[in-house]
Amino acid sequence: MITVGVRNLKDRLSQYLQYVKDGETVIVTEHNKIIAEISTPQKQEALTPFEQKLVELSKEGEVILAKRRKSIAKPPKITEAEKSIDYKAILDEVRADRFPW
Repeated sequence: MITVGVRNLKDRLSQYLQYVKDGETVIVTEHNKIIAEISTPQKQEALTPFEQKLVELSKEGEVILAKRRKSIAKPPKITEAEKSIDYKAILDEVRADRFPW
């Protein structure tokens, strides 16, 4: 979260808008009082209740949200042989020793 006075904001508006594009929230102050908040728009209807709670906590300063929306991790590729394995049956067989009922 970045705090800036009105005069500095007017002088360097492009710089502060770039901060907003990068995911930062810019708090605008006048005489040390907060008068505005500039941030990227959030689609409230597309957020899950969990994501909405994270946004609320972020506004309160409790958490810091990730700057990128999507994970760069790629899901593992599953082969046809792996798709045919009955994992539930294997798990039931392993658990049979511990849970005889």
